[in-house]
Amino acid sequence: MSQATSVAPPSSRVLRLGMALSFLLMLVALGVFTLSLRAVNPVGDDGQVVEVTASGCEPNRLEVPAGQRTFTVVNRSNRAIEWEIIDGVMVLAERENIAPGLRQPLTATLKAGDYVMTCGLLSNPRGTLHVVAGDSSAPASTLPATAFVGALAEYRVYTTLQLRKLRASAVELRDAIGAGDLDAAHRAYREARRADLHLAMPIGLYSDIDQRLNARADDFERREADPAFVGFHRLAYGLFERQDTAGLAPVAAQLLADVDTLSERLKHASIPPAQLADGTSRVLEAWLDHHRGESAVAGPDLADLVSLTEGANKIVSLLAPLLERQSPATLQTLEANLSTLQRDLPAADASTPDGVAAGGLLQAASALADSLAGINQTLTLKG
Repeated sequence: MSQATSVAPPSSRVLRLGMALSFLLMLVALGVFTLSLRAVNPVGDDGQVVEVTASGCEPNRLEVPAGQRTFTVVNRSNRAIEWEIIDGVMVLAERENIAPGLRQPLTATLKAGDYVMTCGLLSNPRGTLHVVAGDSSAPASTLPATAFVGALAEYRVYTTLQLRKLRASAVELRDAIGAGDLDAAHRAYREARRADLHLAMPIGLYSDIDQRLNARADDFERREADPAFVGFHRLAYGLFERQDTAGLAPVAAQLLADVDTLSERLKHASIPPAQLADGTSRVLEAWLDHHRGESAVAGPDLADLVSLTEGANKIVSLLAPLLERQSPATLQTLEANLSTLQRDLPAADASTPDGVAAGGLLQAASALADSLAGINQTLTLKG
């Protein structure tokens, strides 16, 4: 008598097949997740990892060959931090607002020489970066400097006019604070801050001046109580949060002195052509880093974005002729992103406390920053 062969019912086979497919999908998802983590938290292509702790950089001294180098900055402290490479007082590259526990890449093209690294809090000791000659892998330079003569000449006129406005408003602010006139101080502050942010790109090239004018309380160990915390954010804390001019006279006097120092430096310096777009992208990204995740943007913060956008508009207009020749499509995208941000910003002076929804505004600002960040690569084209 033959034995009957046992055959699993169709429903059982389908169930086993479904479980197998689910397991495979889970493995695929895990692989994608792992790759995404590597993309978000890359290690520098040169193996250069800098850990920033509450007390400074580890290691505190780096040595790398000249050329394009990528560093990975890891925040091992309990505060958001920034990391900069500085040549004298000039900022060559920076990565701002790295959250605790996270890591971010920073890529810079470096010539042989010695540089300084900032290491988190501005009160922390600085590190040293020694760059040795001998790397032939550096990328091709951008367009010849002669191609930027017209743009840089026009930008010098622009900065001169903005510096005059900044100084005049800084004098009014000092006098209003000295007289205890809060309303007049509010008006003078807004005008001075607007000019300051129109000049955010060239100011950002000078580490010491930028820190005194624009550092935030979180950049210092004792925050608002830290004596090194001066500049616009210290004044805003007193004038708008505390609604008081008390104790602000020395801060206003220091701000005016820093404006005079800035004017003198810019009078004798020329802006590196590569900083026109790249530096403007960085200042927009710095603003975004402090506002991502917010549901609304209001008051002075919104006014700051309005002013930064006005400054970016000037840079776009200067670069437009070069981009029209090199890559009309790039120019079209850049101008479209600028127009979108301008459309989403309020037409008023942004001093209203009501504010605007952050979602679309932050997305538009990020798109403009990304477009500007890619301009130098476009202008590297050579005949």
